Formats: sequence, structure tokens, C-alpha cells
Amino acid sequence: MNNINLVRVSRASFIVLTLIFSVSVALQVLIAGMALFVDPGSWAAHVSFARYFAFVPLIMAIMAWIGGLSRRLLRKSIGLFGMVIGMFLTAVFSSQIGFLSALHPVIALMLFWGSVDIIRSGKGSKIDGD
Repeated sequence: MNNINLVRVSRASFIVLTLIFSVSVALQVLIAGMALFVDPGSWAAHVSFARYFAFVPLIMAIMAWIGGLSRRLLRKSIGLFGMVIGMFLTAVFSSQIGFLSALHPVIALMLFWGSVDIIRSGKGSKIDGD
């Protein structure tokens, strides 16, 4: 694969991964809502589903770097990964951190907003084409 194709594939992968991540965050919130309001057994799905998309922002950052995308998009992708780490920390240590565990759903909102912001900032930029 030549360099131009690698750049194009990386940019397309970045877009697809960003879409997958934003949809995954929305589904994760839906599963949490189902666990709260419909069936408490859904908590197991909420816990396990997060593991499937937790590293997507890190892969997005790698694709942004390979694709020669702006440093801003690279930083935003790394920021999303940092927020994912924050999500896991607020979930795992909820009994030790008290009221700070209430940041868990707030971080979820920030993850969704951040991924949508990346999608919106990509329109008309070099993500869409050369």
C-alpha cells in the first residue's frame, strides 16, 4: 500500500471509528437507562459493553497521526481516551471517591459531545478529502 492510500485509509478509518464511538456511547447510556428504569439485570451488559469500545479513541488518535490530520483532532482523540479512563475510574472507585462518582454520567455526556464535535469539525476539512 503506498503512502497516499495509507493516508486515505487512515482518514476514512478515523471517520468510521468516530461514528462507531459516538453510537457506542449513546448505546451505553441507553443500556444504563434500561438498568435503572426497566431491568437491573442490564447492569452486566452496561459493564461489559464498555470494554468493547474503550480503546476506540486511542485507535482514532493513531489513525489521525497516520492520516496527517490536524493536531487538534489528534488531541481531541487523546482527550476522549482520557475521559474513558475517567469513566472507568469513577465506576471502579465509586465507593472510595464519594460524590466524585457522580461525574460518571457527566463524563458520558462529554464523551458523546466530544465525539460529535470531532465529526462536525471534520466536515469540510481534510478528513473528507485532500
